[in-house]
Amino acid sequence: MRDHVLKQSRLPARRATLADVDALETLENKAFDGDRLSRRSLRYYVTAETAVLRVMKQDGALAAYSLLAFRRGSKIARLYSIAVDPMWVGCGLGRALLKTCEKDARAHGCAVLRLEVRVDNKRAIALYEKNGYRRFDEIEDYYEDGATAVRMEKTLT
Repeated sequence: MRDHVLKQSRLPARRATLADVDALETLENKAFDGDRLSRRSLRYYVTAETAVLRVMKQDGALAAYSLLAFRRGSKIARLYSIAVDPMWVGCGLGRALLKTCEKDARAHGCAVLRLEVRVDNKRAIALYEKNGYRRFDEIEDYYEDGATAVRMEKTLT
């Protein structure tokens, strides 16, 4: 099944709809131990004009999502979250969603994409660095458990 997904992960992610909220909430709880988005927040971001929430399905179930946020009048987009179901980690879904976020940011007229990632999330940091993101700051006590965040950004061309 996982080999099949490697080929499928190149398919474009679609925009989330309100019908996806239950599955988004389930994925949020599977993917993260803390600092989870609430059901209310997920529902908001599905319809927000200042955000793009995309989903990827595998075998009929939600396998991953990305959340990209914008500020009116700003050329900087923020990658708020990428979540991948633990069953699908390592299959390229995160990388595919990252590329989709970059395209969406460009389409919204943004020149820079920024994000925060837990300092101990080595897998995510490696993904971002491999895709041209650079570290530019750290924020201590950023996460609810006191963990430090690494701030990263990429200039979009």
